[in-house]
Amino acid sequence: MKTVFEIFFRDVRNIRKRLGAVIMIIGLCILPSLYAWINIAACWDPYANTGNIPIAVVNEDQGAILNGKKINVGNQIVSQLKKSKSIKWVFIDEWQGNYGLNDGKYYALLDIPSDFSNGLLSLTTSNPEKPYIIYRNNEKLNAIASKITDAAKNKVAKEVNTNFVNMVTKEALKTIKSNVNTNTGKSNLVALKETLNETTKNLSDTQKYISEANGTSADISKYLSSLQSTLPKVTDKINNLEKAAEGSKSLVSATKNTMNSTSNNLSNDMSSIEAYNSQIQGLLSQLKSVNNSSDTSNMVNTVNELITINNSLDSLLKSDINYLQSINKTNPNNYITSLISSMQAMDAIVQNNANSLNQLKSYIGSGASKDQINNSIDSISALSNELSIDMLSASNNFYSNVMPLINNICNDLNTSLTDVQGLLDSTKVVVPELNALASYASSTCKLSASQASDLSGKLSKLSGDLNGLTTKMNSLSDNDLNDIMKLLSMNNDKLADFISSPLTTKEVDLYNGGVFGVGLTPFYSVLAIWVGVLLCCAVLTTEFKNSKKHEHLNMWQKHFGKMLLFLVLAFIQTTIIILGDMFILNVNPVSIPTLFLFGYVAAIAFTFIIFTLVSIFGNVGKAIAVVMMVFQIAGSGGIYPIQTNPSIFGILEPLWPFTYAINGFREAIAGPIWENVYKNLLALGCFIVFFLFFTLLKKPFHKLTIVMEHKFKESGL
Repeated sequence: MKTVFEIFFRDVRNIRKRLGAVIMIIGLCILPSLYAWINIAACWDPYANTGNIPIAVVNEDQGAILNGKKINVGNQIVSQLKKSKSIKWVFIDEWQGNYGLNDGKYYALLDIPSDFSNGLLSLTTSNPEKPYIIYRNNEKLNAIASKITDAAKNKVAKEVNTNFVNMVTKEALKTIKSNVNTNTGKSNLVALKETLNETTKNLSDTQKYISEANGTSADISKYLSSLQSTLPKVTDKINNLEKAAEGSKSLVSATKNTMNSTSNNLSNDMSSIEAYNSQIQGLLSQLKSVNNSSDTSNMVNTVNELITINNSLDSLLKSDINYLQSINKTNPNNYITSLISSMQAMDAIVQNNANSLNQLKSYIGSGASKDQINNSIDSISALSNELSIDMLSASNNFYSNVMPLINNICNDLNTSLTDVQGLLDSTKVVVPELNALASYASSTCKLSASQASDLSGKLSKLSGDLNGLTTKMNSLSDNDLNDIMKLLSMNNDKLADFISSPLTTKEVDLYNGGVFGVGLTPFYSVLAIWVGVLLCCAVLTTEFKNSKKHEHLNMWQKHFGKMLLFLVLAFIQTTIIILGDMFILNVNPVSIPTLFLFGYVAAIAFTFIIFTLVSIFGNVGKAIAVVMMVFQIAGSGGIYPIQTNPSIFGILEPLWPFTYAINGFREAIAGPIWENVYKNLLALGCFIVFFLFFTLLKKPFHKLTIVMEHKFKESGL
């Protein structure tokens, strides 16, 4: 071991004696860090500048008429885009847009056709035609820009859909309420049932009379006159019913979709609540371990992370409680009431946890004793365990009782929708028949015996239609009528807004990673460490130059003595890279010691790998190190998820040291999960041990490598 250090100190003295060598070593120490910093800074926050990406917008929409009011959806889209700063929207005509797109002036073009508003309004008719916005993309300009413009296009389409549903729903509700009095609507529908029954009876009597007294047209005229006084009343009520059913159809359909979304959201939230609580329990265990090691700064970071997660859990519970209370108001049920009580109890525990976490934070800040801090942690852990028990009970109630109940409500709404559709179809057939009969009755004063047979046929057909309509009217239960009236009594704006956009997504970052560049820091830092070692092995010799004083040294002493200089240089390069990440790029790792630990372990592993390859195989070893670097850039999951790459990269991923070094840097920056930290350290250690034994190949390959290097020099290349 002493001899190994003698070789190292000899190399250090040789560097100090020569100014050129000192400058070269300084350059080797700084260059890798520049490689990392420049790449990270260039990718720091690219999505913050998407407002500079020009996209052309061509609006040719001519507008349309909705309920006597002219609307122009194309103009509404343009107004919304003018307020948006996320993309540089350029509003021009069709010729300029297409020319600029082909010429590369614009990355993409949105063309709103002249019949766009008409196409949207066709969705409210029996023959809907799906409207479209033409999207053209110049993918030649930039691959990533194409993805950004595609996302912008999808956002525009989503906003158009939401705004259109909102507008149409408001108009439908206005039309329904103008024709249906929500206070007397139910009684009118009941009265319509009775009128239909009365009309059916009158028609039956008329048919009977025609068959018995075919020659007495005067008596038939008398009956039809009586019937004619009833028909306008029925026709008027059926026309009102048709208007109400048309609006109710869209309203019930939208409500059913909303209930389905609510059921799915509550199911997802149950899983999220359980995941948040599990994360809290894991961080509490970690916090207790850190407390025993007296790492105060790390404890404060962990407590802050606990407070963030606890706040997210509180928001999620309150949101779900509001959802359930809304459902319970319109459909009261003991199971839903029980679930609301359980979730309110869980929220109370979460709020107690918030107070306890703030108290724990003050304990840590005031330098309280370990026992006092541990007692506080145990108290919070007990509350978390109590929350787990309540969560299990609430989850069982939800999946066993509440979720089937919500599904039943959706099924009932679906049945109501079918009934309303059937009723609407029937009224469309019956109303013309009734009007025809009324006209026919006005001329019955001149009825002859030959016409009586024709009239009897018409009455038979009408009687059948009325019987079908009466049956469908009677199938509407009291609960169905109550549901329709209840929906119609709601505020137009609120109901339209809810139907057009029934839910919002709340984004919660588990690790508060920040900007895009922070996420790329692990990859480029690890890559810079590898590049630094590779530069050293390319510029400096890995062979020991013999002197009389060191003739007695064996090959292994020379190998490791020479490697020691490369290890020290790798440590210096790594230190500069990490310090620059922190103080120049302002990356704030959760665990600074873990970051330096992985940096130095990666430096050792990379030095063992590259130095051993170059020492054994010479220039061929340098080529192998470059090939390994190329494969690791694409196949270690540093930038894109490994699952998005061809399958061969996923198979090779566990074989690369980059994989474990990058994962280690991520743990240190975002917050370590110690099980993952130990696993990645063990993997890097395996690479070190493997190439330590790989050094044994140096002796059999040494002479062959020297001969090949000599032949290469003789070539003069």
